[in-house]
Amino acid sequence: MAYYPNPTHAHGIPRGGQAYSIAPGPGPLRPPFSSPSRRSLPLDEYKPAQAFKAVTGRTQRLHAPIHFDYPGQQYQGVSMREIRLKGPMAPIRGADDAVFAPTGLQRIVFRIIWPGYRQVDWCRTIVVDGNITRAALAFQIASNFARFVEKSQYETPTATDWMISPTCVRFEHLFLVSLRNTFENVWQADVALDVC
Repeated sequence: MAYYPNPTHAHGIPRGGQAYSIAPGPGPLRPPFSSPSRRSLPLDEYKPAQAFKAVTGRTQRLHAPIHFDYPGQQYQGVSMREIRLKGPMAPIRGADDAVFAPTGLQRIVFRIIWPGYRQVDWCRTIVVDGNITRAALAFQIASNFARFVEKSQYETPTATDWMISPTCVRFEHLFLVSLRNTFENVWQADVALDVC
């Protein structure tokens, strides 16, 4: 069972074990974050509303996740605030890698589904045309999250565990860990929060 604490309260470790981060979707367990205050945001994977797609399921093979880290780190993520401030100069390992070149994709559907904010429908198209670099993609994702947080802080959440507000979760708390292909051409970000 995954352990997802309320980021606005004291962090504890579940009885009898360590608080390991679980990689959303298919794949192995991710090593724990090196920062004791960093926690994974639960990834609510997109499922299509159309009955026929929900019944038939996926029709395309999922692509491998695209990871974002500082140089010399692995599975720790990069501050979205720093990505927004520094743009292509943000210190990201493999910043110039053409991350979508192996896929042949021209554009992706980027979705944000935040716990307690399902009523905020965030679905955008990102042009990747096979040549987008890891740094440019990170900037696109961080920009989407900046706008999402700005919009969502005025919404009333259905659950307050991951509440977005000036006194709870803010944009500067977000770390981009990876981008995951969750359904056909839909991609979602694996996000961590560090609210120390």
